[in-house]
Amino acid sequence: MSIHKINPERKYFNYEGKLPPVRLEKEPAHLPVPGPRTGPKLITDTTMRDGAQDPCFAILPNETKLKYFDLLHELDNGTGNIDSVEVFIYQKRDLWTLEKLLSRGYAFPRVTTWTRATAKDIKDLVQVAGGKVAETGMLASCSDHHIFDRLGFRSKEEAAEKYLAPILTACECGITPRVHLEDATRSDVEGWVVPFMCRVMEETKHRARFRVCDTLGLGSPDPYTSLPFGIPRLVSTLLQASGAELEFHGHNDFGYATANSMAAFRYGCKRVNVTFAGLGERTGNAPLEQVLANYVREYGDPGLNLEALTEMTALMQKEVVPVSEKQPIVGSSIFTTQAGLHQTGVQRQAQAPGGLIYLPFDSGIMGREEVELNRIGALSGMDGIVSILNDHHGAASGAQGPKYTTTSRVAKLVYDQVHAAYDGRYDEVEGRYVGYRTTFFRAEELAEMARRIEDERRGSQPDEK
Repeated sequence: MSIHKINPERKYFNYEGKLPPVRLEKEPAHLPVPGPRTGPKLITDTTMRDGAQDPCFAILPNETKLKYFDLLHELDNGTGNIDSVEVFIYQKRDLWTLEKLLSRGYAFPRVTTWTRATAKDIKDLVQVAGGKVAETGMLASCSDHHIFDRLGFRSKEEAAEKYLAPILTACECGITPRVHLEDATRSDVEGWVVPFMCRVMEETKHRARFRVCDTLGLGSPDPYTSLPFGIPRLVSTLLQASGAELEFHGHNDFGYATANSMAAFRYGCKRVNVTFAGLGERTGNAPLEQVLANYVREYGDPGLNLEALTEMTALMQKEVVPVSEKQPIVGSSIFTTQAGLHQTGVQRQAQAPGGLIYLPFDSGIMGREEVELNRIGALSGMDGIVSILNDHHGAASGAQGPKYTTTSRVAKLVYDQVHAAYDGRYDEVEGRYVGYRTTFFRAEELAEMARRIEDERRGSQPDEK
């Protein structure tokens, strides 16, 4: 049996509602030796399970789940790097969805489920899945906040016994358990999590796997951060102590979900759990698209079809919930600027020998050929105005080549009128500017402004563009 002993004393991380402090150690967390426990690095998707618990919509429709699964399969593109999805099996609609997902017959992503820590749930899974589900996630809440305050166990030993029973039932039924260590970043790591994991590994003959959950998004990606908040140190500690295959499940309450996920990869997790656009409880989970983009940056592109992300965005926008136009990687306005200096850089980068100036990557890799680069607001300059005028003129007339340049008199007058609108007028009585514009200029407005200026100029002097 394991030499690790459960600490009978309670260990709480109660900061009375204040921001939990992060403490640093003198030495960084230990980096693991690469091996089959830590690689290859894989993505698992929980959009249909944890993402469906998002407070911004009441239901993730069954048909949408099927479409999303198809797009996830397209995104994986036969690489197997998007390894699995997980779904609930509680309601009739869940069972219908599970059947339809399994009928797709995809090698990847694999279909897995999520159950409560009861033997009944495992037996129900065996009955409804008919041997087609090889793995299930199962809850094992591990902080004393949950063990005692939420679940009402009398001791940590009792919690361990309660959790172990369905884990062993799953193994007996030929199903690999992925034990969901809920609230791991507020847990007694050495006094409960490590002893529990070691016992599970012994009694399942090393078949069990574990999902390390930063349930409240308290984790820090800094390798110097102490337990239990330091994700590098937490992952490294659990890997060394248990020898188990680990997966990280991050939440975004402090904006660290993606950073923590990548840190978890580096410090020993083989898998990272994600949802599309970070859907999920409160501020949501680690976003699929952000983790994938950083996966490609750090580990190389295995052959993913990133264009499927654009289709996913359209699907979610239409059938589930709006996707923020500022959402990294997939937002509609992530390539757009209104600032004059940035607009100048964007206009010049097409001919720049150094490539992109004010864009982090080409929109084309996401299958987005037509994107809005410039938006005219109070901080816009001549380059942005000229670009929009020329794009509108070309679309309207089919003309090739620019009609306006940054030295065009007409373009300069349009610029002046734009900023006069944002200036408004100064009210001497009130001692402030009033009547100023607060919205962006549409391309049609700018084109009409240019047309009026041209008409006024034609009567008194030669045409000057």
